[in-house]
Amino acid sequence: MASSLASQLYQMQNVDRIISTERAQRIRASFLFDGRQAADMDNQTIFDIGRSGLDELRKISHKFDIYADTLFSEAVKDLDRVLQTKEENKKLDQTIRAFLFQLAPHFLTKPAGKTIEWLIRRFRIQEFNAKDVLAAIIPYHETKAFLSLLTIITFDTQDMGVFGFLVTQRKARRLLDRATLMAQCVRDRSLMSFVCNSVFNAVKSGFGYAGLHSFYAMTMTQYIGQLHSIDDNAIQFVLPYVLDGLAHDSKDVQIAAYMVLGSLATRVTFTQDALEQALCAVAKHPADISAMVMCLVQLLQSQVSADSLT
Repeated sequence: MASSLASQLYQMQNVDRIISTERAQRIRASFLFDGRQAADMDNQTIFDIGRSGLDELRKISHKFDIYADTLFSEAVKDLDRVLQTKEENKKLDQTIRAFLFQLAPHFLTKPAGKTIEWLIRRFRIQEFNAKDVLAAIIPYHETKAFLSLLTIITFDTQDMGVFGFLVTQRKARRLLDRATLMAQCVRDRSLMSFVCNSVFNAVKSGFGYAGLHSFYAMTMTQYIGQLHSIDDNAIQFVLPYVLDGLAHDSKDVQIAAYMVLGSLATRVTFTQDALEQALCAVAKHPADISAMVMCLVQLLQSQVSADSLT
């Protein structure tokens, strides 16, 4: 009974999607071209552009090779995802998510733009994978490329509480500067949670890169610094991300976690149990001994100083 109801709901959703597909054919969303130019280009032209971008990326990294037989294969040129089953779309979403995470370090390059153009045309990622797209490109929030892609993203109604401010940004054609992003993160912890989860989902999937680690460290330390006060709820929000970072075997991820922990330690006095947990996590399996020692020293000094003031 439950599976039958789920199937009916999925079919009802597909009716809306088919109507949306017909509208999309009249008004072409595009990353590289304006809507009028894109509408004049057929699928084969966009496919050729996307495939050429993938071929260029494959020269940079062989990790992109697998997508030649999936997202950029001849077999999907005429695929309409609204006619696919729920399970087929789930698998497609997983493939798209992995590609976007892998593409992220190259987002500002021409080959990346070409591949995104094909994903928009064929799979409508700006609509069906909006949160994954945003998760992949959020480190580039101050760039024109970010704003161009943001302009065509369609957020679900239930997500507007978190991402509604981005609609205001794109209507005004304003770049999302650091101050605006951080003010919104402080105002709405759900956004900060989205940013952190986006980073760690990429890292845990093996798609971390230097720019992502730096973005996380800067964003989280600024978030901690801009909170008016740090209560137990704030500590419980930040610490799991710190511990996840410390447990990772990447030197850059651990150093980012050291920075966040150091920032938190200057704002709060840990309980004895929390301090011991943090010290053990830092010292457990460091990827960089000198950085680990510096973190331990900073952590202990900040807590001693805090104790002397109480």
